[in-house]
Order: sequence, then structure tokens, then C-alpha cells
Amino acid sequence: FRLLARLDRKGRGVLAAVQEALAGRSGPPAATEPSTELRRRIEERVRPAVDEARAQLTLFLDAMEPVLPADAVGAARIGTADFPEPVARPAVRERLDGLVAAFGDLEAEVRRVRETLERDEALSDDLEGRVLDLQSVERRLGESVRAVRTVLDPEEGEERFVRWLEWRGRPRKGRRNLVMASAPIELGGLLREGLFEKTDTVVLTSATLATRNSFSFLRSRVGLSTEELEASDVMHEIIESIIPSPFDFDNQTILAVPTDLPDVNAPGDALQEATARIVGEMAGISDGGLLVLFTSHRALRRVAELLRADGGLPWPLFVQGEDGRARLLERFVASGSGILLGTASFWEGVDVPGRPLRSLVIQRLPFRVPTEPVTAARVEAIEKRGGNAFWDFALPLAALRLKQGFGRLVRSHDDRGSVVILDDRILRKRYGVYLRDSLPPAPLTKGPWREVAKALRVFHQGRAGSE
Repeated sequence: FRLLARLDRKGRGVLAAVQEALAGRSGPPAATEPSTELRRRIEERVRPAVDEARAQLTLFLDAMEPVLPADAVGAARIGTADFPEPVARPAVRERLDGLVAAFGDLEAEVRRVRETLERDEALSDDLEGRVLDLQSVERRLGESVRAVRTVLDPEEGEERFVRWLEWRGRPRKGRRNLVMASAPIELGGLLREGLFEKTDTVVLTSATLATRNSFSFLRSRVGLSTEELEASDVMHEIIESIIPSPFDFDNQTILAVPTDLPDVNAPGDALQEATARIVGEMAGISDGGLLVLFTSHRALRRVAELLRADGGLPWPLFVQGEDGRARLLERFVASGSGILLGTASFWEGVDVPGRPLRSLVIQRLPFRVPTEPVTAARVEAIEKRGGNAFWDFALPLAALRLKQGFGRLVRSHDDRGSVVILDDRILRKRYGVYLRDSLPPAPLTKGPWREVAKALRVFHQGRAGSE
């Protein structure tokens, strides 16, 4: 709807701007005739095509909304036994065909106007900016059709994409939208075809590409595993280098894992209550400057409620969802002693060097939800090949995510702080060694919270003493 409004909405938009520019041209009739003809075409052909596209889009969405139950929670993966193809419904098929045809007609009309402007050198020079606008709209119209068909009407045998529907937004605020989405199940083939085989040199660099001092997981995900390279017709030379961190983790950090907390999968509120208690105590040990990372919005909101109960805490509390991400970070840094609760987007891309961030609490190990459509499809693909989905996919992903979370703490040679992981599976499960080996080499303290808290207090007092 925004794309169509960009073209024309109540007499305003790109079409109106083109018409106004054409109407402003002067000269002999022979010189202005192309402008007059083009204005007529916009009025008689393009604007009606916009109206028809808008009408067909409305009808299409009216047909799609009943496909996903109004009370559905999370994503519904298309093409499964529980959620068959929406186009099997005659109403959806009819409205999808109408939408594709209307968008195709509008794309063609916009293209004809653009091409007419480009053929006339004088017009093209005068309306260069509008030509670019038309080109952008034309491209996006085509992309919109391809996207909706990829989700709802893929070509026969096309199995490279996982497709799903979900509701997003809050119904009570009138902001809920029906999302139609798709994503490639395996990225490797697409990256080889679209990137690695079309360029001479590609450099991949990041602080979180390696797990357990190896690039094997990354290479398997991007199509550069030994097996895939041997099967490829294109020769690749892979040069790898892991550059040690310049930071002194032995002295700048401490990793703490309490072993007497409720199990992370325990029913009820036990874990959230323990998390709130430890966040409060940890803030007292570090005097705030605390970033708490969650894997669940529900857990974050509940812990926020508990921290605010009984008058709250003496440190300012910043909660994701109560302000924009950038604004929350600004306020957290400005406070110097705040407590910031965040989920997914705060595990990466957060840069708070210096004293405002001096402790990090991670509630749970960041394993992906196995029923999420992309994860479920990739797990199925790995198992179909005879692989182990947990060790080959879920665990390395969690290791990278945990490494990203840890990386929020130490951003300079002067930073010093603690990382507290409330999920003791990192100690007691066989896979915990893999996760620990993927983290920076921080000294580990473990045991009952009371003992761990003493070690954390000594660590933070040592910082205060040095300052």
C-alpha cells in the first residue's frame, strides 16, 4: 500500500510530480506534443492501473486473513500436514491471480512512461529525478509479485525456500499485520552462485565467525565446506586466519556460573524470580552498569515486573520495548549506573565501552526455538543428509550467539567486567565444553550463588580499588 501511495494518493505522488513537470514545459506545439500525450496516458492508463492494483490488493488480503486463525501464536509453516497450501483455497487462488495480473499491468504501464521519458533526451534531462523514481517503483512492483508468489505459489519442485505466515503487531493497538515470508533453507548454493563464483576475491571477517577455534561451521553454512568445494566446477583457494584478541581476558573479565538456581525449563515463575533476585544483587555488587540478556520477551517482561515490585531498585531500569533501541542505549550510557534488559537485538551491535557497562547477565543459553520455521526446515535438511542437527547446527549457532553476547562487555583495553550465566547447562551438559571453548578465555568461577557472589564482589572491588 505504501508503494502504491508513492505512485499516487489523492492526487499526490510520483505521477502528479511527473504531470506537473510536463505541464510546465513550453515551446511550439511540436515540442510540447509528447508531453501532452504522456500526461494523457498517465491520466487515462496509469492512474486507473494504480486504482485497480489497490483494489486487487485489498481483495487479496481479505481472502488471506482467514487462512491464519486470528488467535494463532507464532509462525505457521506453509506446506506441512498441519498447514496446507493457502492457494488450495479457491478464493485465495482467485485473488492471488488477480493481484499478480493487476501488479503486472501497473508495472508495464509505469515502464512505458519511463521508457517514453528516456527516449526523449530533453524530457529525460528535465525529469531525471522522476525517471529514477519511476524506475524504483517499477522494480519494486516486480519484486513484490515475485515475493508473494515465492511464498504462496512457488514453481514446481522449488524446495530451496521455507515459507510461513504469522501475525505481527498488537491487535489492541490496531497495528497487527499478516506477514507472508520465505527464506532459503540452505544458503550455500545461493552464495556460491551469486557471490563466490562471480568475484575474484571475497573477504569474510568478523569477531564471531569461528567456533572452538575453527571455521568449519561457517564454511558449512556458506557453501565452502571441503565436500562442496570438491563437487564444484569452480576452483576456490581458501585462506583462513584467526587473529587473537588484543584484550587481556585473564585480568579484564571473570565468567561466573551459579549452580543452585532453578532449572531453565522449570515450570512457573521460579526462574524469573531467581533472575530478578540475582539481577538485584548483581547490581549491588557492580553498582549498576548491568546489561541483562534474555532469549524470550515474556521472560524479560516478567523480570522487569519483579524488579519494579515493592518500590523497585535504586538504579534506573531500562526495558526493551518501552523505548527505541538507540534511545534506550543512550539513556543507559548517560545514567552510568543503569540496568538494561534486552532480547535478540541487544545480543549484537551494542557498543558501550567504559564504565557504563561493567557487568553482563545472560539468563539462558541462546539456542534457537526448534519450531521456528527456518530453524525447523534447516534441521530437517541436515537430518535428511544424515547429519546431526544439534551438533552440526543448533550448538554452533548457540556458540556464536553466546560469543556475540559476551562481546558486548569488553570493547577496549580499559574495559573490565563480569559475565554471569544463569544457565548451568554450560557446566553440566556434555555440550557445555563446546560452548565454553568458543568463548574468550575468561577465568571461570562456579558453585552456589552465595560463593559465586563473593568472587564477583572481590573482582568488582578490585576494580574500584584500582580506580
